[in-house]
Amino acid sequence: MQTAPAEVVFLGRVVKAADQYVHSMLETHDAEASAAPHLTAQPQGVAVPQAAALPHREAMGRLLALVTVFSEPGSAYCGSGRLREPMACHLDRLELLQGPTGLFDGTNLCSPPDSAFTLNDVCLALGLIRALDTPGPLLAEVDARLSLIVARATDAMVSGGVHTPNHRWELSAALAQMHQLQPSQDIADRIEEWLAEGIDQLPDGMYSERSPLYATAVTNPSLITIADSFGRPGLLDHVRRNLTAFLPFFNADGSVESVFSRRQDQWLTFHAAPFLRLYRRLANQDGRPDFAAAATWLGTLPLHEPAKLLALTRLDPWLRAALPGDAVFGDSGAGDAGGPAFGDVLFGDAVRLGQQPPSDASISGAAPGLPAALAPVRAALDSCGLHRFRASGSVSTVFGGCDELIPGVVSGLSSNPTFLRFVHGEAMLSGVRLSRSFFDLGPFRSQHTVRNGNSAALSETVAANFYLPLPQGKRREDGIYELQHEGRFSASMDFSSRPTVEHRLGTDIRVEVDGDQAVLTIDFEGADTAFALELTFRPGGVLDGVAPLGERGAFQLVDGMGSYRVGSDVIEFGPGIPADPDTPPVYNPGENYRYLAGTNASDGIKVFITGRTRGRHVFTLRGMPGPA
Repeated sequence: MQTAPAEVVFLGRVVKAADQYVHSMLETHDAEASAAPHLTAQPQGVAVPQAAALPHREAMGRLLALVTVFSEPGSAYCGSGRLREPMACHLDRLELLQGPTGLFDGTNLCSPPDSAFTLNDVCLALGLIRALDTPGPLLAEVDARLSLIVARATDAMVSGGVHTPNHRWELSAALAQMHQLQPSQDIADRIEEWLAEGIDQLPDGMYSERSPLYATAVTNPSLITIADSFGRPGLLDHVRRNLTAFLPFFNADGSVESVFSRRQDQWLTFHAAPFLRLYRRLANQDGRPDFAAAATWLGTLPLHEPAKLLALTRLDPWLRAALPGDAVFGDSGAGDAGGPAFGDVLFGDAVRLGQQPPSDASISGAAPGLPAALAPVRAALDSCGLHRFRASGSVSTVFGGCDELIPGVVSGLSSNPTFLRFVHGEAMLSGVRLSRSFFDLGPFRSQHTVRNGNSAALSETVAANFYLPLPQGKRREDGIYELQHEGRFSASMDFSSRPTVEHRLGTDIRVEVDGDQAVLTIDFEGADTAFALELTFRPGGVLDGVAPLGERGAFQLVDGMGSYRVGSDVIEFGPGIPADPDTPPVYNPGENYRYLAGTNASDGIKVFITGRTRGRHVFTLRGMPGPA
């Protein structure tokens, strides 16, 4: 097998993947142009195919990819005249979408932060072009037109506002790059104003949105850009803390835990590939072996936005350098397919030199497919209510950090009711939820998590009122009372003035992990009502010991232990509870969802265990080898 320095193989793979992306993009562009050959005259007097009607962020992302491969010596598209027309088409589209204020129009209308995403890529493309000794006439034209886009946007970007925490840093990153291209005291002053608010980082290293999506797509890249372009290297400490916090929460299947997020990725399986450039940058800059281990593992995954990654490696020497202790890889040619499989990867010294873990986090729990630095026995994000326990073959993840849903289930709050995940090898119990029939208040959501050794305790108390007649002094002859929301619904009842009869239901859950086994103890206090414990398994395995529930694709465990097998890996669960028509095997998302004909139900193979909220119930999840 021929070998090459690791950084050469890495860069070669990035170039191949970028070329593959551009090849697919050009095929789409050609298909769009042929499907709409008629042209529409634009205000600038330039005719563009109607099929090029892209959102501004996508149009600029495509243009950046074209500029990157056109100027990359190792690319099959280097200097290709084939790229002239699509470059012009995407420039036309950007100029059309840049409104009279200088901002770009889109879903959020003329939005400064949405424009910042596009302008950050504009500045990246300009940086690539201006780093060339002889850009040539085509790239000189691109430079001139993009420079005008930046100039037209400057005043509105300086004066504009935001509406989410991460937008502050995306906007500041764009301003920092614009300031670098054309220094302005107004730009510098506005960046300082945003930074003076302080970076919204929690004590455990998460940002306030607690989101891997926004950490990788916005906050961390933006802080790196501001640090580099605006001379604020101290901002990198926030990135370091955030990346350190994420280290134990990667999964062997190539994902990262996101159940604790306050944003939309709390409902998604979030793939880990976008973390690559972050860990690679700081592994090289700081010489950190734990970050190098993460970057090496992440490098086995399909590359995320390879053309943009190539552009960044061209401008950032830390990204294109060899990782500390990097292995020398043979060129398997896997770059075209998105990377080698886990089993084909040689991990180098970066893995064996994993970061010295905390005293309670020995690396004996390292999972197959993950380097030791990413697999401590115990890990926690205390401010997010997240705890993870590893054994040789199993991973238990406990979540009890939901936000209080005072305004209801809304964007920006952590509300995922999944409180436990259990993985044994290839078999995955992707979610355990507890649904209770209690005034339609929805499933169990803990706001408190306490860890003691290998156990984590969660708790929640819910209450609902019956309202008695109004006191005499609060009654109105016309019968029209103030419209109020009482926690479940709204009515003209003046709820706050009425005496009440309160009903309560307390739920305490303890998850105790012992090797490949997790024991789930549920204690109820208060109302006597029905509950349904919902186990959701990732599809691809075989269930045994359960009874089907009609045509709904769901099952119920009514006796003994059930099992779920994927290959030679088995999760055993139970015991079951006899079926009872008064304890239906259903998941109830609660009034907040059902009133709008919505749901937060998870996807997968469902098994229900049902019972009454009387006393204590104990269930066991056990990872074990099955038949080969």
